[in-house]
Amino acid sequence: MPVLFAFLMPFGLNLSLLLILWFISSWFKVDKIVLRNGLKNKWFLLLLSFLVLTIISAMFSQNTKEAVTAIEVKLSFLAFPYFFFLFKFEEGTIQRVVSAFVSGCLFALVLLLLRATWLYFSTGDNYFFYNRFSFMLHVGYFSMYLLFSIVLLTLVYPVWFKQDKWIRPFSVFMTILFSIGIFLCASKIGIIAIFIVLLLIPLVKFKEVITIKRIGIALMALSAIIILLYNALPTPFERLANAFNTASSQNIDKTSSESTAVRMLIWGECIDIIKQNFWFGVGVGDANDVLQNSYRQHGLTGALAHNLNTHNQFFQTFIGLGVSGFIVLLIATLGTMVYGFIKKNIVLVLFSVIIILNFLVESMLQTQAGNLFYMSMLCLLLNYNLTEFKTGEMHTHS
Repeated sequence: MPVLFAFLMPFGLNLSLLLILWFISSWFKVDKIVLRNGLKNKWFLLLLSFLVLTIISAMFSQNTKEAVTAIEVKLSFLAFPYFFFLFKFEEGTIQRVVSAFVSGCLFALVLLLLRATWLYFSTGDNYFFYNRFSFMLHVGYFSMYLLFSIVLLTLVYPVWFKQDKWIRPFSVFMTILFSIGIFLCASKIGIIAIFIVLLLIPLVKFKEVITIKRIGIALMALSAIIILLYNALPTPFERLANAFNTASSQNIDKTSSESTAVRMLIWGECIDIIKQNFWFGVGVGDANDVLQNSYRQHGLTGALAHNLNTHNQFFQTFIGLGVSGFIVLLIATLGTMVYGFIKKNIVLVLFSVIIILNFLVESMLQTQAGNLFYMSMLCLLLNYNLTEFKTGEMHTHS
């Protein structure tokens, strides 16, 4: 079940039935000792507390429909802590789960490339860019999936398959392919994140042999790659340039619906709402209604017309749950990054970096695609340090 789930996740399918079957099948694998230890695990309790806060907040929300939806999408904060903290997986199973996720990303990307190619030759239209390219998942989510796969390919696969001569060229080829996929998605935060992560990976992987000369060579190589990418795929860079120009502008048109401009306007409204509802928030069911009223009052017609949320998960959580929910989310993101450093779990560190970057510009926990990826991979990485796997030996952290 977990292997099938990991493989299908990049296709943007509704996996509710699969999770239910996984839950039912888990009843036949209960170990009382593992169960008791898991129930006392601080990370299990922290993640579960986020769902509890959501349920309590929903009970006091006026918009019942939105409150129920908020609980439904946050059930991942129960499901995956249950799967990964209350049950012990064999090392081979975790390896298959990780490999299935990377394989799922590969098959999904190949499907998108084949579809875009077929549509180009049959209709003449360009389906190699942005939402027209990534039609199964929002470009931000798919870029995030591909980027995390690159982390796994470069840091984990060489450890697991170090006896195989094909692993290095395979990892390089897949990294290039997934990087092209991220640029075709043209998600601004996806492009920023890939440059940050691709700078961090060599620092981690080759930290013992890093010199100023080699850093200089690497920066020159990166600059050359950026120039080549700009000439081959100029549109993503133009989107980035427009985003930075908008962010630095002091006068933003309140009627704008351009993605960067409208985010800047929305975040200003979020800060005002948080100041007025600091302790308990406005309720998870009423958060978007309060935002819409604020847009209406202050003339943000672009944001109002598209019924936009905060486009920042930290703001979204703070508005809905107040300071307690914000602190829990901060620990579950920034805290896990620090924990990864302490435990020398570099994959968890880079995963947290990717999540934080994406949470800054998207309300990713308002959707199933964001919740499923975040909670499944976070719970897996909190329990298993993938780069420490050895044949016949299980490495877990409680």
